[in-house]
Amino acid sequence: MSEVKTAFIEEEMEESYINYAMSVIRGRAIPDVRDGLKPAQRRILFALDELGLHADGPHKKSARIVGEVLGKYHPHGDQAVYDTMVNMAQEFSFRYPLVDGQGNFGSIDGDSPAAMRYTEAKLASISDAFLDELDENTVDFDPNFDDSLEEPTILPAKIPGLLLNGSWGISVGMTTKVPPHNLTELIEGLIYLIDNPDASLDKLMKYIKGPDFPTGAIVLGREGIKEAYQTGKGRIRMRAKTHLEGNNVIVTEIPYMIRKSTIIERIADKAKDGTIEGITDVRDESDREGLRIVIKLKRGTEPKVVLNRLFKYTPLEKTYGANSTVIIDGNPRRLSLREILNAFLDFRRTVVKRRTEYRLDKAERRAHILEGLQIALDNTDRVIKVIRAAEDRGEAREDLIEKFAFSEEQANAILKMQLGRLTSLEREKVDAELEEKREYISKYRAILSSTLKLNEIIKEELRGIKEEHGDDRRTLITEKVEEVDAEKLIPDHRVVVQITENGFVNAPRRRSYKTQNRGGKGVICMNLDEDDRVFVAESSNSRNDLLLFSNEENAYRVKTYKLPSTSRDSRGEKLNRMLDLQPGEKIASLLNVGDEVVEDSYCLLATKGGFVVKNSLSDFDSAHISGINSMRVESGDVVSASTISYGRGEVLMASRGGQVIRFEEEKIRSTGRPSKGVRGMDLAPGDQVIGMASISKEVIEKDPLLLFITETGNGKKVPLSEFKKQGRAGRGNLGIKLKDDDGLLAIKLMVSGEEILLCSERGKAVRLSIDDVSQFQRYAKGVNLMSLDEFDRVATTTVI
Repeated sequence: MSEVKTAFIEEEMEESYINYAMSVIRGRAIPDVRDGLKPAQRRILFALDELGLHADGPHKKSARIVGEVLGKYHPHGDQAVYDTMVNMAQEFSFRYPLVDGQGNFGSIDGDSPAAMRYTEAKLASISDAFLDELDENTVDFDPNFDDSLEEPTILPAKIPGLLLNGSWGISVGMTTKVPPHNLTELIEGLIYLIDNPDASLDKLMKYIKGPDFPTGAIVLGREGIKEAYQTGKGRIRMRAKTHLEGNNVIVTEIPYMIRKSTIIERIADKAKDGTIEGITDVRDESDREGLRIVIKLKRGTEPKVVLNRLFKYTPLEKTYGANSTVIIDGNPRRLSLREILNAFLDFRRTVVKRRTEYRLDKAERRAHILEGLQIALDNTDRVIKVIRAAEDRGEAREDLIEKFAFSEEQANAILKMQLGRLTSLEREKVDAELEEKREYISKYRAILSSTLKLNEIIKEELRGIKEEHGDDRRTLITEKVEEVDAEKLIPDHRVVVQITENGFVNAPRRRSYKTQNRGGKGVICMNLDEDDRVFVAESSNSRNDLLLFSNEENAYRVKTYKLPSTSRDSRGEKLNRMLDLQPGEKIASLLNVGDEVVEDSYCLLATKGGFVVKNSLSDFDSAHISGINSMRVESGDVVSASTISYGRGEVLMASRGGQVIRFEEEKIRSTGRPSKGVRGMDLAPGDQVIGMASISKEVIEKDPLLLFITETGNGKKVPLSEFKKQGRAGRGNLGIKLKDDDGLLAIKLMVSGEEILLCSERGKAVRLSIDDVSQFQRYAKGVNLMSLDEFDRVATTTVI
């Protein structure tokens, strides 16, 4: 009975797993540094060569080729073999396809290729650079999987296939992702390295500038390339090639290994969910002339802003994680560019040396035969006599060896020689051929004895391949790219944001409104429906943020440039398409958050009922299109005014009845959001707060002017000094005398030279200079600033 061997399961599992891992790494997923191919790719090329399917011949059914590979060399799944061959034929996958496919071999959209029974294939012409010299003992052959045939362990590649077409694969515990390169640049770099073995990476990169992807596109900066070349691992940023046609963005080249359909779907998704605004349609207009994706933009949209967001949120820009893990000397290693090139050159020198040795041996054998034929032709009669005297071929061979000192090979050649060759002309041919063989022998021996000559042969062959297959670079490499702030791409201009009661918003340019004399009827500022009216307005820079406070105690934050900026007589667009407003929710106040805002800024909110809330402005950083709760108000109360303060000055609050209160801002305690706040102004029955202003101590010292504007279009300027400071929660002082049918609409803190825009409920606007408004005492009515149509009233004002 045989002895039973015991083993710990941990040790057995560890050993078995390591063996499995190394089998996957070496035999399937990781390319060899010498020819740059994985076993499946190598076997496909060898099978095509064995079938005689060369570039100058006809195609053959892919199913036949796959069967040849499976049955003889690669006993894995037929679909896996077919997919590998398809990949080698795709112009958008391989920079230089090694297989010439005929039929549907898939598309850059991600469309699947036709079944292998429908497509055909043969070798591409550049594959000769991988398969030439296989029959000259240039590489080793090993038995195939069932020991019935032999296959090459490596192909005698004349060019570095690893860098030429790149490689990608995932094995057990490691991955490889080598980008493709331009053939011309690779050859020039190899030749330079042959002549300068100690060349630095910077010198090499003057020739091998970086990856050259089959889909073209743009590589942003050289830092990632240099890191990948230096360490074998780096991040290379790729970006689609785009240009503008009118108001459309046109994409003509896309990053490598990204499906066109994926890009289009992602753009559509980001446009739909609001991440990228301003896109109305995405169309694929690609044809045989090339790739073309058309991204249509809304009128008035800034294309550069959209393009910047497309790069940020879609695969139009992606990072290629280069990782040069390869098989070298039978083991996986991550190599630098210089190590990859040197490994290939060492392999190429070995191939050329073995080829030369093979050719030398062949030439010496032939020369030896020719020397025997010379002796035979010099002694024709004797040779014939010896042959005729022999009983059989074997005896004749022995006699020739004995009497003329021929070798066995020479004797056999003489016995095979036809009588027709025993002529003087034939002797001349033998002499000429022998002379030629001796020249070859001398040449081959010189090559084998000189590394310099060996290198010259490699360089000459590389130049020949460059001449035949070299082409221009497709991928543009830019210099160092600074991170672009999207806000810097936004045009710097002022707009007037206007919102109607029915929820329409428009932000026409300030220049749309010409300065007029006071008392004019103005121009159309918004095209309104019959039942709609202008509700609020605020001047802002297109680069600024806007805080929007609603009647439902919510705060929303939006970039001003994202609002529709059409002509001033446009109706605009529905605000609920941009903000997640609830049914019946309306915007009650707008607050322009400009660049001048500092870290310790505060947001003051006043309600119609006289309450005021003070929060840190940073409390509203999280406010976006979905909104956040801004404050808590009593039932029936809503926000009526908002302003930015710095916590050290004074606050003015004004009521519709014309009352104005002035008190120290420090009397308002800062609270966390949301809060009810404190009473800022005591109101008479039926009165309500309509406006608020924050005044810094520096401004107070200059005794600024307060501009009063009423609903019927009257207005005046009053010095701030006429309003004495009080404690918080008082009634204040009368600021303007009002008619029975009038009410105070707004107070604005103004300085000389500033301008104000008055917007009426029915969509009329007047822009006038503060200098044109007369200055009066507190009890005066003021002068007419805007002439209104019957039943129309001033709805809102903003400093423009």
